[in-house]
Amino acid sequence: MENQRDFCTECRRETNYTLKKIKINQTIREKEYTFEITAAFCNECGGEMGIPGLTDYNIKEIDEQYRSIRT
Repeated sequence: MENQRDFCTECRRETNYTLKKIKINQTIREKEYTFEITAAFCNECGGEMGIPGLTDYNIKEIDEQYRSIRT
């Protein structure tokens, strides 16, 4: 993701953002798992931003991590 500018809903304007790894907990088949995903944070206010394509990327990351845990 080379273009690191997008609209921040907190600032209400287009700002630069930084991608960081964060840990989330998800329950799959009644079992709790911790996954590391990528999140975008506004460089101005620090709020989390929804970047196009990031959700799909995180689904892929979670799937790969889940499969490595299960094998």
